[in-house]
Amino acid sequence: MPRKPRKQQRNTALTLSDTRVDRAIRLLELLSSTEDSLVAANEAARQLACTDAQLDEAIELISALADRESGARAVIFRDHGDIVLAGDGAHLTPLRLSLGEGAVLAHVMGSLALDANVRDRLSRALLPLAHTGGDAPLVAGSTSFGTHYPALRRALEGHRRCRISYRSHGETAPRERVVDPLSIDVTGDGAYLLAQDVEKNAPRRYRLERIGRVEVLDEPARSAACAVPAVADSLRASGTAIELEIAPDKPIPAWSGIEQARPLADGSTRFTVRTSSLPWLYDHVLAAGGAMRIIAPADARDGLVSYARSL
Repeated sequence: MPRKPRKQQRNTALTLSDTRVDRAIRLLELLSSTEDSLVAANEAARQLACTDAQLDEAIELISALADRESGARAVIFRDHGDIVLAGDGAHLTPLRLSLGEGAVLAHVMGSLALDANVRDRLSRALLPLAHTGGDAPLVAGSTSFGTHYPALRRALEGHRRCRISYRSHGETAPRERVVDPLSIDVTGDGAYLLAQDVEKNAPRRYRLERIGRVEVLDEPARSAACAVPAVADSLRASGTAIELEIAPDKPIPAWSGIEQARPLADGSTRFTVRTSSLPWLYDHVLAAGGAMRIIAPADARDGLVSYARSL
């Protein structure tokens, strides 16, 4: 009988050790996913749900890594509030699918009714966007900060003007804009850079994952804070209304632009959403694995079929 407490203590110590290793691995994943292997320390602590001291533990653990064959060591350090990964010995090269491939994978996993733990591991390893837990759609409701978030954060903190490459809805290729960053806004359907377009002298909203390049200019941002229309207001003014139906016991997505929802007798729910991008909506419908379908208009339903065949 006296041995049981000691066994519990050993298990607790093992759990704490595993937690530290897991935290260090997730920090490596976060740093390896950015273009310049740099992330703000406060943002890393937020994403890892840890304290600053626990973040230092992860940094210390990564510093002990070395490539077994070449001997190259991990070089990781803090620099003015940022965490920088400079050594080749710790860079990760995870496989990531495209958004279309990820939507198909999520659909297949949903139709196969895989174990939740297996589905979660596959999603973390392969899908281009993090997903919400449980039985929620694997792509819908996720937030992607793109690869240029650290550079944008530096521009915001230093009040610097930026030159960005951005592809708007309907454009086949990105084009350059010079902007004064104002803030970063995270909504239920994505993360956005709120900025003043210098050429147009007007406030604009840019989805982070669609920003292709960021150049922080050696020029101060001159725009004062201004009112940028909320996503929901913009969609009400110009978005296309689509009626959707979601299966019983499935949550309504936390998207901007949802205007009304009504339960049906069979337990399913119909709701209307306004969107400025049908491909974006199609990806979410496919990712729901059959739990969500388009009711109206008919041309949107037909468009989904054509879009799915093109993947």
